[in-house]
Amino acid sequence: MVLFYLGLGLQLIGLASVGLCLFAGINKGDYGQMEFLQLIGGSVSFYIGQFIKSKQKG
Repeated sequence: MVLFYLGLGLQLIGLASVGLCLFAGINKGDYGQMEFLQLIGGSVSFYIGQFIKSKQKG
């Protein structure tokens, strides 16, 4: 059960990070290096969370 919530937490953090990156890029009109790193980090966090959740069920 702990792994499920850990995976879910990582997914939510990743989703929020990518969302913040999207809105920062829209407001500035351009994506800088920081937004790019935030996008990559958020995506990695989301997919690690997905992997943990899938391993917990099986």
